[in-house]
Amino acid sequence: MQDATSDATLDAKPDLKPIAPRPIDEPAAASARVIDFRRYRLARLINDASVQQGELARMMRASANERTQLAQALQGAQRHLATIADSYSHLLTRLAREKDFRTACQEAAELNDLDEMIRRRDALASELLDIRRTGSPRLGLISGCDRPG
Repeated sequence: MQDATSDATLDAKPDLKPIAPRPIDEPAAASARVIDFRRYRLARLINDASVQQGELARMMRASANERTQLAQALQGAQRHLATIADSYSHLLTRLAREKDFRTACQEAAELNDLDEMIRRRDALASELLDIRRTGSPRLGLISGCDRPG
């Protein structure tokens, strides 16, 4: 078994050298308080660990709050992007309708039959009124079967 001085040597910091205990006279020994440095260091380590644990808990709460704010911001951005995508699809649909309407107008203007040209003009005017009134066609554009081959 090892003696007390070898235990102190193992627990001591490398730059500290153990010193031999000096004898204490009886009256001083009764009033003296003996401190075990190993227990003192252990108490300090426990105290430091609790401080670090408190700091870590604070940091984790702050991190959780940041993640919550980031998630809310991402949800808002996702809703905004969905609105933009929806607007874009409506725009593409509207552009396709306008292109078809323009093509139908061109085809009607190039007809040789005056009565057919007038009939198409009236149908296109009616469709244009529907487009302006509702923003979307009720029946669609003139079908391909109405157009000359």
